Parts: sequence; C-alpha cells; structure tokens
Amino acid sequence: NRTWAVEQPERAARIREFGLHSLISVPMRARDTALGITTFMRSQNPVPFDEDDVAPARELVARAAVCVDNARRYTREHTAALVLQESLLPHTLRGGTALDVASSYLPADAKDGVGGDWFDVIPLSGARVGLVIGDVVGHGISAAATMGRLRTAVQTLADMDLAPDELLARLDDLVMRLSEEEPAGGKADRGGTTV
Repeated sequence: NRTWAVEQPERAARIREFGLHSLISVPMRARDTALGITTFMRSQNPVPFDEDDVAPARELVARAAVCVDNARRYTREHTAALVLQESLLPHTLRGGTALDVASSYLPADAKDGVGGDWFDVIPLSGARVGLVIGDVVGHGISAAATMGRLRTAVQTLADMDLAPDELLARLDDLVMRLSEEEPAGGKADRGGTTV
C-alpha cells in the first residue's frame, strides 16, 4: 500500500514546504454542470478541518457556483445579443443620387453595448431620402430583435411612399401590437422611438 506521497514525492515536498496539513475539496456545480473544484487548505491554523467545517464549505461553494453560472449565462446572452444587433444594423448605407452618406455607430449605453438603437438611410422615389433614427426600450436579445422588426417595417412602409406622419402612425400601431404579443410574465414595457 503505497501512499500518494510516495508516488508523488515532489508534490508531497511542496505540501510540507507550505505547511499544509488539512484540506476540504468541494465540487462546484450549477444546473447539473461541473464548473470546477474548490479546495480549502489549512497551514497556519494547527487544528485540522472536521465534519463541522464541511457544511459551511459546501454552502460557500454553492453560492459561488451560482455567481459563476450567472456570469457565464450573462456573457453568452450578451454575446448573442451583440451578434444579433450587429447583423441587423446596416452595413452599407445607400443615399441614392440625392445624398452621400457616412455613418458611425456608438451605442447610447456603452456599458451594456446592446440595445435597440438603430439608424438607416432609405432611398425614396424621386431625389428624396428617408433618414431614420430609432430606439427600442430595453437591452439584450429581445430589444435587438424588436429593433430588427421595426427597422424592417420602416423600410417596407417607406417603399409604400407614405407621408412621414402616416408612416410613423403605422409604425406606432406595430409597436402596440408587439407589446401585446409579450408572453405572460414577460416585459410589458416594449416600446420605441423613431424619427
């Protein structure tokens, strides 16, 4: 019966060097996913860990696992929302023969960076151009998706050659319908501003 200290002498020497004499290892799990292992070690306190130390260690690790899992989920959602928003914003603006166009996009909320802000330049009949700036209430995937729907609606309504006030009235009707489509328990504050 050889012990790990005999099989791993370098590791055993380091443990002795730091005076480590007692440890508790707790798996870090969240939603049935292993996130890692947390190890508590004692070196200066001469009293070894006992059974009474295990429950607080597990509780601390469980709380930390929730924080780590929340951060991972937020990062995934934030990244997905950024990709969606980037794909929905215009990559090339057409001013037709009436206008030379250049643009730069900087989100209003630089901290989150994802929302329902958008802009567009829509060539109209004759030598006219529609300049559109819009903002949807909220942040994240839902706001970016709503922004995409409204941007598409503005382009479609502009193709109908409507007067600006009628176009905005129809867009307002669409925003109201989108608000009514929110699932039970969802955010009811869906709205937007377009000029």
